[in-house]
Amino acid sequence: MIEKNAYLPITGTFVSCLGGDTGINNWGLEEWERDFRLCQLLGIDTVVIICCERESGGICLSGLDPRSASWPEDPNLLAMFFRLADKYGLKLYLGGTENLDNLYKGYWKREVECNRVFYERMLEMFGHHRCFHGLYLSLEALPWHFNFCDIAIGTAHAARKLCPDKKILFSPTLYGLTGYMNGHYPIKDFEKIYGEMLGGMSGALDYCAWQDKYFLPACEMGQINPTSLPDWYQTAKKITEAAGVEFWANIESFQRGSLMPEKREFRQIDYRCLAAKMQAAKNAGAKKAITFEFSTCMDPNAEWGSSAYLLQRYMEMTGISPDIRKKIANGDI
Repeated sequence: MIEKNAYLPITGTFVSCLGGDTGINNWGLEEWERDFRLCQLLGIDTVVIICCERESGGICLSGLDPRSASWPEDPNLLAMFFRLADKYGLKLYLGGTENLDNLYKGYWKREVECNRVFYERMLEMFGHHRCFHGLYLSLEALPWHFNFCDIAIGTAHAARKLCPDKKILFSPTLYGLTGYMNGHYPIKDFEKIYGEMLGGMSGALDYCAWQDKYFLPACEMGQINPTSLPDWYQTAKKITEAAGVEFWANIESFQRGSLMPEKREFRQIDYRCLAAKMQAAKNAGAKKAITFEFSTCMDPNAEWGSSAYLLQRYMEMTGISPDIRKKIANGDI
């Protein structure tokens, strides 16, 4: 039986303005506003725009695309996110850019500069919003790129120089990739390489929310089998705190791994796995849990129908009032 209140609640979520691999909702203003209102009701106080522009194959997608808002209140989705975050009292972190041409060809210094220029422009456009709490480093993990650490360090310091009064957030992955696309760093190598990376970001980074990746809720003959996640969390916590950075968890609410082999589009997670990861984050002493992502994996109005059921299970696990659960289930909120 799932034990209530044994888990670290989710108090932050990513949002995407470029579509993504967890589904596309095709929401309008009414649906987005309901999503932000739900976040506020459930104790989610932080919204992170995961990436605002991305170039791939010579084509750039942008959160500033004027076609992305079919209503007169906002010129684009970025403007809407800021306006709704202001309205519902949420802290907003703004992500940067990803240029795959830079990354594939090894132009890592140019990638840092692209992010710096983009952040500077975004601060000019949206800096007046009271919700604008900080910047997010959109780079997560690139198995094909050997300058991942250089880009992360350079972008963090560029962000800090641009806005010393705001917070800087980063969400790299546990099980660090080797650079060969066919394996992961052993935990000792992860500690050394990522420890050096976070050390290089010291003074420029405030929060590091480690992606917990996916692991199965293994059980045999009624006995829950241990996983390696606690060991990874303890190592990540050690190197994070050694760099003077606050230790967060990025509890993924989508499914990956052996339950969905050969799938590129990920659906919402099995609630037993979500429970196990929330418990692991709490046991590891994470100060805050964010997720990728509430809007497509837990909102009752999301593309995938069972997202509504995942939210109900989440609310049961975290002790949300039955009255609130009933109102959400009935669509009264």
